[in-house]
Parts: sequence; structure tokens; C-alpha cells
Amino acid sequence: MWFRFIISLALVFLTGSFSAEQQSFAQAKRSHAEADSQSVQRAVEAFIGVFNNLDWERFRHSFSDDATVFFPFQNVPRRASGRDEIEGAFKPFFDEMRKRKPNPPYLNIDPKDVQTQMLGQVAIVTFHLAGNDSLGRRTVVFQKQKGKWLIVHLHASIIAKPK
Repeated sequence: MWFRFIISLALVFLTGSFSAEQQSFAQAKRSHAEADSQSVQRAVEAFIGVFNNLDWERFRHSFSDDATVFFPFQNVPRRASGRDEIEGAFKPFFDEMRKRKPNPPYLNIDPKDVQTQMLGQVAIVTFHLAGNDSLGRRTVVFQKQKGKWLIVHLHASIIAKPK
């Protein structure tokens, strides 16, 4: 009889302890995910800021070395792979836009309907850009590398607005 009582008591204690440990782990995991989500949001805001200001050095360092980009430009019809190809496509655009205006901000990128999906060390950020007669769609995939969120893929497309 005492043996059953002691076993039952031990099971209650272990189950309660295990449950509390599970809850603590789940709470820590949620807290870490929230912190990552906030740091991704800051990375997105920083990227948009340096892009609007055409801050070339900070812009180019937003990408990982092996990033890929689908551009909305007709003169870049294929995926750009790696830093050299990406910079080779963006640099002429930066240079041309800087000629049009004397001071920053040179662009007015204003993301709408921003959504972030956290997948561990990867974040998928999607948003729209409103134009006069078109709608820009963007998907930016960030990966946490050495404690910093870097762009590993950017997909930019433009569609005509419905009339």
C-alpha cells in the first residue's frame, strides 16, 4: 500500500515538474522567436532606409555573399546569383538615380502590407509597393548569419494595376 502511494506521489511530482519545465522551455522559445522577429523587422527597416538613400556600402552589405535576386528590370531577365552579379545589376541603377536628385532620399520605397514569417534562422518578408499604374510585389528572404540578418534572396516583380 505504501509502495503504491509513494509511486503515485513520485509520478505526480515528476509530471508536475516535467510540465513546468516544458512550459518554461516553450516560453523561452516564444521569447527568442519574438526577439528574432523584432530584429528582422529592424533589418527590413534598415534595408529600406539605405535603399531609399542609395547608401551603396551599407546596401551591398545587406546581402549574403551567395544571395540571389530576381529583378523587375527588363535588362536583367534572369536570376542574379552571388554578390558580383547582384552588385553589377544594382550599381548602374544606383548611379542613375543619384544623378536625378541632388540629395537623399533618392527613392521613396514605402512598403505596404508587410508580413514576416519566421522559420527558425530564416525569415520570409513580403510586401507591396504602390505605383501610379503598377503594383510592386517583393519577397525578401533573410537568414541569420553570424548574428546578423542578411538577405539571401530578393524577388521583385511588377504587375499592372487592374483598371
